[in-house]
Amino acid sequence: MTENLSILNTMLHTWSDDEVIEAWRMIADEGKRRKNVKTRKLKGELSPGDKVVFESGKIGTCNGHIIRVKTKNAIVEVKGRNWNVPMSMLTKV
Repeated sequence: MTENLSILNTMLHTWSDDEVIEAWRMIADEGKRRKNVKTRKLKGELSPGDKVVFESGKIGTCNGHIIRVKTKNAIVEVKGRNWNVPMSMLTKV
């Protein structure tokens, strides 16, 4: 556990319920903000034909190429099958 997580763990055990709820809200808001930043950045970088990688819960790591870039997702062809993948899950290869 990193030092920051150790400090957070200590704080969680000393905060009131209201403080814990507020902390979770702040963490969730920051996670959404970071996801949106990554999505906007990738949308500008990805175009049809680009090779990408993403993790699938069913089959693990998937390598494919972009067929179409949409607003928040991209259509990615993997082994002849098209997947509708959120931009935040994609990594350009």
